[in-house]
Amino acid sequence: MSSSPDGIYDVGIIDPGIPVETPTQPFWLSQPAKNGKLRSPWSDTADVVVIGSGMTAVSLCLTLLSRRPGLKIVVVEARDLCSGATGRNGGHCKAMSPGVWFDRKQQYGVREAIQVMEFEHSHLDEMFDMVKRHGIDCDLRLVEGLDVYHDNVTFGRAVRALEDMRKHAPQLASKYTVYTSRAELRARNCADHVVGAIGIPAATVWPYKFVTALFDKMVSENGLAIQTNTVVTSVVDEDDDGQGCAVVKTTRGPIRTPHVVHATNAWMSHLVPELQPFVSPVRANVQRQVPVSSSLRVANSFWLRYAEKEYDYLIQRPDGAFIVGRANTGRRATSDDGNKDLGPHVHLRHALPHIFNFGTDTLQATHAWSGCVAFTQDGNPFIGRLPFAKKRRQWVCGAYQGIGMVRAFRSAQMLALLVLGEDVPLEYPKSMLVTKDRVDSMTRSLGTPLPSRL
Repeated sequence: MSSSPDGIYDVGIIDPGIPVETPTQPFWLSQPAKNGKLRSPWSDTADVVVIGSGMTAVSLCLTLLSRRPGLKIVVVEARDLCSGATGRNGGHCKAMSPGVWFDRKQQYGVREAIQVMEFEHSHLDEMFDMVKRHGIDCDLRLVEGLDVYHDNVTFGRAVRALEDMRKHAPQLASKYTVYTSRAELRARNCADHVVGAIGIPAATVWPYKFVTALFDKMVSENGLAIQTNTVVTSVVDEDDDGQGCAVVKTTRGPIRTPHVVHATNAWMSHLVPELQPFVSPVRANVQRQVPVSSSLRVANSFWLRYAEKEYDYLIQRPDGAFIVGRANTGRRATSDDGNKDLGPHVHLRHALPHIFNFGTDTLQATHAWSGCVAFTQDGNPFIGRLPFAKKRRQWVCGAYQGIGMVRAFRSAQMLALLVLGEDVPLEYPKSMLVTKDRVDSMTRSLGTPLPSRL
């Protein structure tokens, strides 16, 4: 969907289809979870059916069960547990560059822009508390995340954004620290051609272990049902029969439920084709790289920014290996994570060592994989009840613009409250709700409908 403000991809409306059967193998799945292939006893009814099993699904289930312990929830996953975007990302939890403040201020107004950015930052504390409370072994580490700028124009815009932010939200602006002296930059492993850096609170984590540990807990303590390797073929509302249910049709049989949640991110619009003009599945590319003959240890995580929408990211694991990703340029508008994109992987393997100081130019790439993220036409996630005819039993939570680690967990909490009919606290950004007015606005902004590519 080429009109997305977050990048230029292939022109046209895309049906993402279903997850491919032979995806690339990420490092995160190298230690499979004990319930990774779980198929609970089958039931053809449920209070809630959740399609997808990543960060969104696990947070949604946690919140629902914490408020309604007796709910009968079924999680349906087309492949193994947590094998989508959450199991394929860079393990990096960091809010966007401060430069987005100008865009959000213009789009939402000052108050909502502040709320969106504070919402993203709040994920660090939320996830840290969850790990501590449940004793999860997932290598969660709080760090200073650095936006490292290689371009004076982009860096200048970010600094101006912080200056403006301080006028409206000094507490939010105080989370950011600007580094310009050569000594400060070198101390943070920035190369001499870096023009400046901005630090913010961030974290690194083994996301697959975080999610699967929480699923394990709910399976054993709450009777959560999980059906892996079960493809949903369609969802049909049957409100006309007077029973107020939808039927989730799968390759192993139907499940009747009053609530269906689409938590599949890049694949969500396959089962909800009305969303296809507004959601683009995009393939991201990631590697695990081990520096040869180097004992370098860095205290920061990094976004290496070459322009406002062109950057790489990297974190260092406790074993010294780096997880690196090409975050924009060279990506394709596709949901096929069974293939990789040549340009980004060549860049990560050969160009990145000349941009970032790994302590050596010689790197061993032990794993190279792809994963699918989702971008919306207006740059905001979709959360809420679907505003389309014959879909009143269906809800959606996803399309996080490639930063799901600082959007998915609490977005799912928000959706859980909506599903339960409870009041949503003011701290949750209302601009993320998918409403008829929002869909109508996006439709008008498209002008001439984009052609279908599939």
